[in-house]
Amino acid sequence: MADTSIPAGYGPDSELDYEGPDPVWLQLTAVMIARIERGDYPVNRPIPSIAGLVQEFGLARGTVRKTTAHLADLGYVRIVNGKGSFVLPRD
Repeated sequence: MADTSIPAGYGPDSELDYEGPDPVWLQLTAVMIARIERGDYPVNRPIPSIAGLVQEFGLARGTVRKTTAHLADLGYVRIVNGKGSFVLPRD
């Protein structure tokens, strides 16, 4: 099974390293977690849409979907079909 641990060293304003050793979707996950923890996306509010993140980072839709699903698996967002992904409260 592939390593899905969040790579260190990525902050909310980090650029993705498309040629680096960490998978891009995990880099994006780290950036999104940092943004959520910084408060860029408030609790119970949506994170940017898949289309918005595709445009911002220049990634494929599937890559962004994988990131969003991983954020949900980690308990950072709740995906609501047809509405978006909403930030969950952190304990």
